[in-house]
Amino acid sequence: MAAVTGGELSDEEWLVSRARACFKADPYAAKSWMLTARTLFPNSFNIQFEAYNLEKQAKNSKEAAKLLESLYLLFPEERRLWSEVHSILDALQNETADQTTAFLTEILTAIPTQVQCQMLLSVSEKISDKLEQCRLLLLALKKFPNLVKEHGRKLVDTLLSAETHAQFQSPVNCYRKLLVCDVLPLVLKKGSQVKVLANDLYVWLQKCVEFYISFVTQPPPSSHEPTTPLSPDLMSPTKKCRRANIPGLHDKECLISDPWAHLYKLLIFIGQNVGWEIDKDFFTKSREFQWQHILSLYNRSNQAGSESRNKQILYTTTVLFLECLYHYICSVDTDIFHSGGSNSVPLVIIEGFKAEQANNGAQPAAKRSKAESLLPQVHATKSISTSQTVIQNFLTAFKCYELLNSSTELQREFVILCNNWRMETWSWMGHFQTDMFLYQGAFQDAVRHLQNYAIGSKTKLQIRHSLQLACCFYCLNNYSRACELILDVVAAFPVFTHQTDSPDSIQENQFVYGSGRHLVLVPCTEAEILPYCIQMLMTCFKDRAFGGKSSDSLLGHTLVLLQYDWPNHATLFSQIIKKIQKQGSFSFNLFFNYIINVDILEEFSFIKTQEGGKIHLDILPISTSAIAQQRTVTRG
Repeated sequence: MAAVTGGELSDEEWLVSRARACFKADPYAAKSWMLTARTLFPNSFNIQFEAYNLEKQAKNSKEAAKLLESLYLLFPEERRLWSEVHSILDALQNETADQTTAFLTEILTAIPTQVQCQMLLSVSEKISDKLEQCRLLLLALKKFPNLVKEHGRKLVDTLLSAETHAQFQSPVNCYRKLLVCDVLPLVLKKGSQVKVLANDLYVWLQKCVEFYISFVTQPPPSSHEPTTPLSPDLMSPTKKCRRANIPGLHDKECLISDPWAHLYKLLIFIGQNVGWEIDKDFFTKSREFQWQHILSLYNRSNQAGSESRNKQILYTTTVLFLECLYHYICSVDTDIFHSGGSNSVPLVIIEGFKAEQANNGAQPAAKRSKAESLLPQVHATKSISTSQTVIQNFLTAFKCYELLNSSTELQREFVILCNNWRMETWSWMGHFQTDMFLYQGAFQDAVRHLQNYAIGSKTKLQIRHSLQLACCFYCLNNYSRACELILDVVAAFPVFTHQTDSPDSIQENQFVYGSGRHLVLVPCTEAEILPYCIQMLMTCFKDRAFGGKSSDSLLGHTLVLLQYDWPNHATLFSQIIKKIQKQGSFSFNLFFNYIINVDILEEFSFIKTQEGGKIHLDILPISTSAIAQQRTVTRG
């Protein structure tokens, strides 16, 4: 046969060429030629592989599967065979379900399960690319769960080693993602029969927590980076699904639905493996239930502690702390973890004011100081619909943080975790640290932290920043600095104005409470913050005006401000009138420039009369005293 071709083709090549030549015109003739060639040359890889290709071109998935299985059994070391198998496995992982992908999947499905399993393992061993090797082995574990016992631990170690060797700057990388999101759930789930030491499980848990907290808190992409349109769910700051740009992974692999739920699942898997007392639905319960459960564990560990229970307290408290912290930060600064363009405004925790108490209802000094030494109550203005959730997240995060620092051993373990995760680089924790200082009444620490905290050029956050600084200086009795900062806040309002509040909402003072300290959660909008600014200015002026540094100017400015939500401050107005009557005179030349309230004008008209005390009032724009001192002269 070779002589017929003039010596240019071998016998095998000639038979293949004949089959190819008549494939389009007469597929059955082509099949006959290939059957003849396979019979004559049963050990020729080229002949067998060409037969497979012709069946594949003819879309005969079952015949192609038989030939591919035969090729795998007869020629296990052929490169072209592994390249073909690899392309089929790639099709299985492909995100686009086109006709070619569907057909290649049919071929693999038609191969006996045991052979499929062997193929996957063999291909994964022969690939030099470590990431692709891990991907294929993961595919094998997903398709054949019985392989997890033998190959699961090996894949975990491979991923950990590959990540260490690659020296990534961020825990959000391709190897860590495959390990945390795909491999560990298979290895740790009940029935996998993988034996793992407790110390290794704790290391894995640290890797998981670090990955997920870094994943959900990744900064938004810069404006010049191209981004694909996101679904409404992805645009939400507390979105269930999140996507990150992870080099080496497909777009679909970069998307994680409900990252926190995945982390809880892993935590519970690991807890079950080391004998923790933890319910499967622990993280779906209320914050109060979660906290009370942890507190109960902590109290029992103090009586009869064990290493397993101490580890449970450490990790469950840390994860709960981080989750509450994350959701709280998302609420107070909605733009921090996703790209801008949002119309939402940040929330801010600020110091409330104490209500005036009648002398007969005042508490004894000792009792009052004890009440004020306790932690404050946290309230919220009515406009925040999710206020209870936000406050609960803040308080739970605070209590978890306090617990983690309550004993030397627990604090040492927590510090080790913080160092391993490089927590000092988590700039997004700044808001919580400030609010925690305010909650504890550590105003000097709060001032230092705020002055060192970089807020950039975001006007919304500048207002938040100035408000909290003003609160700290107010509580430190530095009224002049507090007033300066409050005036800065008022000057910044025109940049963004929130008009959704009803006009009646400012008629009720939401910042004045009874004895003890009170904090208020407020949106940084003009309608909400302006009443607070006026209240703080009035409180500062009043303390000075009725203190040792009294002046008519302070009384006058207080009169101007109390007109804002008249008659809510009618009691303070009465006190000012009594003070003026006691003085016998009052001088404020800006009076008619700013006092427009009819009730106030009438009262001042009354105190000028004999019946009202015949008070000497110097309230014209030009001082009457200055006019009296002038002499009348004539020319010449």
